[in-house]
Amino acid sequence: MSEARRLASEPEPKTVTVSVPVEAAFRAYVERPIEWVPPAHRVTVGTASMTIEPRVGGRFYETAADGTEATRGTVVEWSPPSRVAMTWRVGTGWQPLADDEHAPHVEVDFKRTGPKTTEVTVAYTHLERCDPAFAEQLLAVLAAPGPGETLERYARVAEQPPPEETEDNA
Repeated sequence: MSEARRLASEPEPKTVTVSVPVEAAFRAYVERPIEWVPPAHRVTVGTASMTIEPRVGGRFYETAADGTEATRGTVVEWSPPSRVAMTWRVGTGWQPLADDEHAPHVEVDFKRTGPKTTEVTVAYTHLERCDPAFAEQLLAVLAAPGPGETLERYARVAEQPPPEETEDNA
Protein backbone atom coordinates (compact mmCIF):
# COMPACT_ATOMS: atom_id res chain seq x y z
CA MET A 1 0.00 0.00 0.00
CA SER A 2 1.40 3.40 -0.85
CA GLU A 3 2.07 5.81 1.99
CA ALA A 4 0.39 8.58 0.01
CA ARG A 5 -2.90 6.65 0.11
CA ARG A 6 -2.84 6.27 3.91
CA LEU A 7 -4.70 8.86 5.92
CA ALA A 8 -3.14 10.24 9.09
CA SER A 9 -6.01 8.66 11.04
CA GLU A 10 -5.39 5.20 9.59
CA PRO A 11 -3.45 2.65 11.62
CA GLU A 12 0.03 1.51 10.77
CA PRO A 13 -0.06 -1.69 8.72
CA LYS A 14 0.62 -4.99 10.48
CA THR A 15 3.35 -7.22 9.06
CA VAL A 16 4.46 -10.81 9.44
CA THR A 17 7.10 -12.82 7.58
CA VAL A 18 6.25 -16.40 6.64
CA SER A 19 8.66 -19.14 5.56
CA VAL A 20 6.96 -19.99 2.28
CA PRO A 21 7.26 -18.68 -1.28
CA VAL A 22 5.04 -15.73 -2.18
CA GLU A 23 2.66 -17.88 -4.24
CA ALA A 24 2.01 -20.20 -1.28
CA ALA A 25 1.57 -17.25 1.07
CA PHE A 26 -1.05 -15.72 -1.23
CA ARG A 27 -2.88 -19.05 -1.66
CA ALA A 28 -3.00 -19.63 2.10
CA TYR A 29 -4.64 -16.24 2.57
CA VAL A 30 -7.23 -16.47 -0.18
CA GLU A 31 -7.95 -20.21 -0.19
CA ARG A 32 -7.83 -21.07 3.52
CA PRO A 33 -9.50 -18.26 5.49
CA ILE A 34 -11.55 -20.70 7.59
CA GLU A 35 -8.25 -21.88 9.06
CA TRP A 36 -6.91 -18.45 10.01
CA VAL A 37 -9.99 -16.31 10.82
CA PRO A 38 -10.44 -16.72 14.59
CA PRO A 39 -13.72 -18.44 15.52
CA ALA A 40 -14.69 -15.41 17.63
CA HIS A 41 -14.48 -13.24 14.50
CA ARG A 42 -16.94 -15.30 12.47
CA VAL A 43 -20.43 -14.07 11.67
CA THR A 44 -22.27 -17.36 11.18
CA VAL A 45 -22.95 -19.96 13.85
CA GLY A 46 -21.36 -23.28 12.98
CA THR A 47 -19.30 -21.87 10.11
CA ALA A 48 -18.68 -24.70 7.65
CA SER A 49 -16.67 -22.78 5.05
CA MET A 50 -15.23 -19.38 4.11
CA THR A 51 -14.72 -18.37 0.51
CA ILE A 52 -12.90 -15.52 -1.21
CA GLU A 53 -14.06 -15.50 -4.83
CA PRO A 54 -10.92 -14.98 -6.96
CA ARG A 55 -11.79 -11.83 -8.91
CA VAL A 56 -12.58 -8.15 -8.53
CA GLY A 57 -16.21 -8.00 -7.47
CA GLY A 58 -16.00 -11.44 -5.87
CA ARG A 59 -17.39 -11.95 -2.40
CA PHE A 60 -15.61 -12.90 0.78
CA TYR A 61 -18.30 -14.88 2.57
CA GLU A 62 -19.02 -17.50 5.20
CA THR A 63 -21.36 -20.44 4.85
CA ALA A 64 -22.86 -22.03 7.97
CA ALA A 65 -23.57 -25.75 8.27
CA ASP A 66 -27.28 -25.02 7.63
CA GLY A 67 -26.44 -23.23 4.35
CA THR A 68 -26.86 -19.67 5.68
CA GLU A 69 -24.42 -17.27 4.03
CA ALA A 70 -22.96 -14.03 5.38
CA THR A 71 -20.92 -11.69 3.21
CA ARG A 72 -17.78 -10.40 4.94
CA GLY A 73 -16.70 -8.14 2.07
CA THR A 74 -16.18 -7.63 -1.63
CA VAL A 75 -12.87 -8.03 -3.51
CA VAL A 76 -11.81 -4.63 -4.85
CA GLU A 77 -8.29 -5.60 -6.04
CA TRP A 78 -7.08 -9.01 -7.20
CA SER A 79 -3.42 -9.28 -8.25
CA PRO A 80 -2.06 -12.74 -7.44
CA PRO A 81 0.38 -13.43 -5.95
CA SER A 82 1.20 -9.92 -4.77
CA ARG A 83 -2.01 -8.26 -3.58
CA VAL A 84 -5.65 -8.66 -2.62
CA ALA A 85 -7.89 -5.93 -1.21
CA MET A 86 -11.45 -6.23 0.03
CA THR A 87 -14.09 -4.24 1.76
CA TRP A 88 -14.48 -5.34 5.38
CA ARG A 89 -18.13 -5.34 6.41
CA VAL A 90 -17.68 -4.82 10.12
CA GLY A 91 -19.16 -1.90 11.96
CA THR A 92 -20.06 -0.49 15.35
CA GLY A 93 -19.96 -3.09 18.10
CA TRP A 94 -18.09 -5.42 15.71
CA GLN A 95 -21.41 -6.22 14.08
CA PRO A 96 -21.73 -7.10 10.37
CA LEU A 97 -22.64 -4.36 7.91
CA ALA A 98 -25.34 -5.01 5.32
CA ASP A 99 -23.38 -3.48 2.42
CA ASP A 100 -20.02 -2.05 1.37
CA GLU A 101 -21.04 1.63 1.53
CA HIS A 102 -19.73 2.19 5.07
CA ALA A 103 -17.13 -0.57 5.10
CA PRO A 104 -13.41 0.08 5.47
CA HIS A 105 -10.97 -1.85 3.30
CA VAL A 106 -8.41 -4.51 4.16
CA GLU A 107 -5.42 -4.41 1.82
CA VAL A 108 -3.01 -7.34 1.89
CA ASP A 109 0.36 -7.19 0.16
CA PHE A 110 2.67 -10.17 -0.34
CA LYS A 111 6.34 -9.32 -0.93
CA ARG A 112 8.94 -11.93 -1.81
CA THR A 113 11.87 -11.46 0.57
CA GLY A 114 13.73 -14.64 -0.39
CA PRO A 115 13.18 -17.84 -2.37
CA LYS A 116 11.09 -19.27 0.47
CA THR A 117 10.15 -16.23 2.54
CA THR A 118 7.36 -13.71 2.11
CA GLU A 119 6.53 -10.52 3.99
CA VAL A 120 2.77 -10.15 4.37
CA THR A 121 1.44 -6.69 5.19
CA VAL A 122 -2.17 -6.05 6.18
CA ALA A 123 -3.49 -2.49 6.17
CA TYR A 124 -6.92 -1.23 7.17
CA THR A 125 -7.81 1.75 5.01
CA HIS A 126 -10.77 3.98 4.17
CA LEU A 127 -11.71 4.35 7.82
CA GLU A 128 -13.44 7.60 6.86
CA ARG A 129 -16.24 5.40 5.53
CA CYS A 130 -16.92 3.99 9.02
CA ASP A 131 -19.00 5.30 11.85
CA PRO A 132 -16.51 7.56 13.73
CA ALA A 133 -16.98 5.64 17.00
CA PHE A 134 -16.15 2.36 15.28
CA ALA A 135 -13.14 3.90 13.51
CA GLU A 136 -11.78 4.97 16.92
CA GLN A 137 -12.43 1.50 18.33
CA LEU A 138 -10.61 -0.12 15.40
CA LEU A 139 -7.68 2.30 15.67
CA ALA A 140 -7.32 1.45 19.37
CA VAL A 141 -7.29 -2.31 18.70
CA LEU A 142 -4.81 -1.99 15.84
CA ALA A 143 -2.48 0.23 17.87
CA ALA A 144 -1.49 -2.78 20.00
CA PRO A 145 2.05 -4.00 19.42
CA GLY A 146 2.70 -7.05 17.30
CA PRO A 147 0.85 -8.46 14.34
CA GLY A 148 -2.32 -9.40 16.23
CA GLU A 149 -4.15 -12.69 16.67
CA THR A 150 -5.54 -12.97 13.14
CA LEU A 151 -2.20 -12.36 11.41
CA GLU A 152 -0.43 -14.71 13.83
CA ARG A 153 -3.00 -17.43 13.01
CA TYR A 154 -2.53 -16.73 9.29
CA ALA A 155 1.26 -17.15 9.63
CA ARG A 156 0.83 -20.57 11.27
CA VAL A 157 -1.60 -21.67 8.54
CA ALA A 158 0.62 -20.38 5.73
CA GLU A 159 3.56 -22.41 7.00
CA GLN A 160 1.55 -25.66 7.05
CA PRO A 161 0.63 -27.55 3.87
CA PRO A 162 -3.05 -27.49 2.94
CA PRO A 163 -4.95 -30.47 4.43
CA GLU A 164 -5.13 -32.26 1.07
CA GLU A 165 -1.32 -32.14 0.82
CA THR A 166 -0.53 -33.74 4.18
CA GLU A 167 0.86 -37.26 4.39
CA ASP A 168 -2.28 -38.46 6.20
CA ASN A 169 -4.27 -37.80 3.03
CA ALA A 170 -1.70 -39.22 0.63
